[in-house]
Amino acid sequence: MKHLISILVIFFMSNTSASMALVPSSFEAQFFNFSQLQKDQTFTILSTDVDPKLQKLCGETDYPIECLTSTIPFLDENVAINPMSILKVEIDAIDSKTKEALDKAFELSVNPPPSRLLLSCLETCIDNYNSILESKQKILNAISLGDADQVSMELSFNMENVFACEDTFKEAEIELPITELNSLLVKIITKSITISVGMINF
Repeated sequence: MKHLISILVIFFMSNTSASMALVPSSFEAQFFNFSQLQKDQTFTILSTDVDPKLQKLCGETDYPIECLTSTIPFLDENVAINPMSILKVEIDAIDSKTKEALDKAFELSVNPPPSRLLLSCLETCIDNYNSILESKQKILNAISLGDADQVSMELSFNMENVFACEDTFKEAEIELPITELNSLLVKIITKSITISVGMINF
């Protein structure tokens, strides 16, 4: 991929000091801000060679930073930047991150052998991750048919599957060992629903 991306996120929390990451001065950077952010937070993204259309599209979602970082790895020169093509890219991102979470859950289930309760929780997550993977083709088929309701329903089912994984750990009062992956999955699915419902006329 010809795009070489450098993203700097400067995150200010209220009553906390700023956390900064530096990039080499040789980068020709463009700064832009997203408006749909919590009032007590300021995000500034430093990017190079990011298509303005993608910046604008991601800026209209609830998670603009994750939108960029989950979308860019799946883009190439042949992908048009429009809501429909980005939705399909997001479906790929959901699939990729779900496989990553599935691999992690399986690894935790066998190495080292967990307690019976932890194993049961992990097996629930594995089942739910597999359900998400199985939904990919259903979503793509629904997109091809212009069935907005089916797309939204399948994505909502995916969200419920992630929450079901989290809930089983909460009920068992065990800390979820794959919290970050689950959180990212929720954000990617949320962005996909936002794009499919609010940006595309099927």
